Amino acid sequence: MLDELIARFSSSSDQRGKRVLQNILWSTGLKAVNASISFIIIPLYLTLLTEIAFGIWLTVSTVLQWFNFFDLGIGNGLRNKLAEALAKEDETLGKTYVSTTYALVTMIALGMLLAFFVADSFLEWSTIFEASENLSGQVNAMVTVLFCLFIPQFVAQLIKMIVTADQRPALANLMNTSVNVLQLSAVYILGEFGMGTLVNLAWMIAGVNLIVPLIASIYLFTTRYSGLTPSIKSIDFQYSKDLLGLGATFFILQGAALVVFMTDNFIITKVLGPEEVPAYNISYRYFNLALVFFGLVTTPFWSAFTDAYVKKDFGWINVMLKRLLLLWLAMALGVLLLIFLAPMIYHIWIGDEVEIPSVLNWAMGFWVVLSALLSIFGTFLSGVGKLKVSLFHAVFVMVVNIPLSIWLAQFSILGSAGVILASALGASVRLFFQPYQTYLILKGKASGIWDL
Repeated sequence: MLDELIARFSSSSDQRGKRVLQNILWSTGLKAVNASISFIIIPLYLTLLTEIAFGIWLTVSTVLQWFNFFDLGIGNGLRNKLAEALAKEDETLGKTYVSTTYALVTMIALGMLLAFFVADSFLEWSTIFEASENLSGQVNAMVTVLFCLFIPQFVAQLIKMIVTADQRPALANLMNTSVNVLQLSAVYILGEFGMGTLVNLAWMIAGVNLIVPLIASIYLFTTRYSGLTPSIKSIDFQYSKDLLGLGATFFILQGAALVVFMTDNFIITKVLGPEEVPAYNISYRYFNLALVFFGLVTTPFWSAFTDAYVKKDFGWINVMLKRLLLLWLAMALGVLLLIFLAPMIYHIWIGDEVEIPSVLNWAMGFWVVLSALLSIFGTFLSGVGKLKVSLFHAVFVMVVNIPLSIWLAQFSILGSAGVILASALGASVRLFFQPYQTYLILKGKASGIWDL
């Protein structure tokens, strides 16, 4: 059956298309498992923690994810540069890029750890995250545990960029699924043994986040990627410019993504209170399922587009973009159905534990459909490294998103729905230039800023 699907998708000579489809099919199964876990784990969290404690957990976890962007975009720079080296079958250059990236990211990680301990001596985390007095000790300890375990994970997770550059994102998805399965098991065990504290949860969740990419790195660097295993003698900081130049662009783009969504929980906590965070996150998790499944289709195309662009296979790129747009139309109809089914699904999923406004569902649905459309052109432009115009848009988003989110949440009747609507309004500007830039590049007419 798998061979039949692959044959329909691509010709017998289209090895790139076959790899893409194989990764999509494998990723679909893994994402289905992830989606199921995402649904199952929420009721367990609500049983394990109070609604306010759960809101604080979600906010702290989200803020911690901000620090993933402090790799200065080097990880995504590696993704592109390693994909180019592999397309040219230059494993020596690939090893140099991998080794140099690990060295740079390790230095950044150590700097973040030092900065955290300096900040920790001055800041009261429980106050920052609006924790009540009875939770203050737990919150302070939880933040320390989460951050200290995050630092080695920050370096270990580079293995996901390596497998993705090798057009094997299904392996990265397998790591994510392993993490989710173990996290679900951890939350269940904590509940069964009556150990539902924020500190215990931090040890279990952060420990799982670290151990999976660490084991994957050891296994893959001693087997399939033994020729790319990072080594001190292969570190060459002359290549830092390549990684940091492209990485700096990705860093700003990631910073915009940080502002667009990952500040949302913090804004809601400060403006509306931590008790409003669970409803927002439950709605996001529900509608994000559509975006996750659409993303598992687009993700393999990033490095595939890099490979095709290096080899000047523009015909293949055109065909794939058209197919992705057709898939997006089907996905948009699916999201509309999700909006109408939302009240029933919420009732089955979480009962009456959390009330989720209808306006939040419509805002989330709009955000997901828009994000999916933009991801098609964004994936192509990222794969070919033509991101200068997107860079200017990212700066615009970082300037306007937070004040717009606060205004729509606090001074309109939208509440938390205003936060995601602000994100959608900022992102929608890309509709005016990314499709046009893609057209120019594929027609060989891109020049000036459109070719940067």
